[in-house]
Amino acid sequence: MNVADNRLRQQEEILALEAIFGEHAVDRCEGTCEMFILHAPLDALEAQVDVRFYLPETYPSDSPPTFEWIGARDVTADLKTNKPGFIYPSRQLVLSHEMRHAARDELCRAWREDMCKDVVIYSWIGWLAEYLSGQWPLPLDPIPLPKDGDAKPFNKNACQAQSSNATSSSTHDLENRNNAGRNCVSSIFTGQTFEMKKSIFVAHVARVATAEDVVRVRDTLMEDKRIAQATHNILAYRIRLDSESISQDNDDDGETAAGKRLGHLLQLLGAENIMVVVTRWYGGTHLGPDRFKLINNAARQALTASGYLMPTKNNAIQKTSTQK
Repeated sequence: MNVADNRLRQQEEILALEAIFGEHAVDRCEGTCEMFILHAPLDALEAQVDVRFYLPETYPSDSPPTFEWIGARDVTADLKTNKPGFIYPSRQLVLSHEMRHAARDELCRAWREDMCKDVVIYSWIGWLAEYLSGQWPLPLDPIPLPKDGDAKPFNKNACQAQSSNATSSSTHDLENRNNAGRNCVSSIFTGQTFEMKKSIFVAHVARVATAEDVVRVRDTLMEDKRIAQATHNILAYRIRLDSESISQDNDDDGETAAGKRLGHLLQLLGAENIMVVVTRWYGGTHLGPDRFKLINNAARQALTASGYLMPTKNNAIQKTSTQK
């Protein structure tokens, strides 16, 4: 079979893939007929695989096609049946070295068994769907978004029952400095949700008096499944010590430089004895620098709405200057 015959068979194969998977499933690389990207749905897995194929002029007569694995995408988050007010976590599949070799070997095997006479990409996709069914993570349960103004109140009576030394007039248990009070957590205020390109940001605010309080509040938040499964939980706090110095720290939780920026916001606002955790659920699209604006906006809104920011003269001046 000559080159012209091979190219004709390749074009017929691409047209067949478009007919089977839909015209948008094939991205033809402009200026070449030897390469295209296939977005193949795996309906049983509620997923889609993206593969770049290279078709040599000797395919299918004398050599198989080659491929480059681009990725696998969970499509459950795109379903129109999804209810508003919920996060639908995306499953991630990373193709291991062994899985890549298995996929490559199967493509070559299918071509050889067809005696090098037929195109094999469609049959290979069918094999891939069955093969990945044993590797693909199970669907994750939807996670309800926090409601604006939702707070986690502490049980004041339970805290007091732990020790007769607990201060009954305390409004926030984290301010109790006796050992019994260390087992309690003050109310955690959850602010308004901010959304951009399916990424969701929401801030949580609590009063803290020591670094141990920070750990306790964070651990309490992590008991919430929807927060624990978030992509990032960015943290910053500022505490005024008895020596009148300020203890402060932050944690990016994988969102590079976000913790430092959040801590800088607390400094600008003059916030003291406060910690903020901004939870982000990644929506699948990179936001670039806009993500930092959303993190700060979520934190600022929660600090203001919760009433934790006292309207002192100094704070009011600083807030005005940052809002310009």
